Amino acid sequence: MYEQKQTGISTQSLVNLLESEDEKARIRARKSLVNIGKQAVSPLLLVLENSKIHKARLEAAKALNEISDLKSIPVLVKALEDPESDVAWLAAKTLEKFKKAAWPVLLNTLVAHGSKSVSLQHGAHHILRKQKLEGYNDLLDKLRTALETGSVPESISPAAYHILERMKKTSGKTNHPE
Repeated sequence: MYEQKQTGISTQSLVNLLESEDEKARIRARKSLVNIGKQAVSPLLLVLENSKIHKARLEAAKALNEISDLKSIPVLVKALEDPESDVAWLAAKTLEKFKKAAWPVLLNTLVAHGSKSVSLQHGAHHILRKQKLEGYNDLLDKLRTALETGSVPESISPAAYHILERMKKTSGKTNHPE
């Protein structure tokens, strides 16, 4: 396994190896990037967002899943629409771990264009399917119903918007005690 401190291999060199044709090199690079941790997140996000190589995006998504840094949320939400289903699925699995922390970006994306993107709908449904949170369960149920196959796509944006509005009200009450 590559170890940055022992071999002197830079984070960027490891990130570049994610695009290698050699599967073992990609896996070693991913594991080394996971060992580096949060410092590797920004370059991994660039790979996930910009690489034309499917296997590089998949390895970046795997590494981000293991590192679990909240700053990866916006790019992971975009990755829900990756043309490769395994990358989109892994992005959804990672976002699922973040629970409510992922909601603002996910819900704003659903409000903006959730009714137009089937892959975004599927990813959001996967992320939210088991989530429960007191004060939100009624709205989560409505959104999950809207996201399910066969639902009217136009009902997705209002359902997501209502959760965002409740989050604003709730945070306002918490931040401004009376």
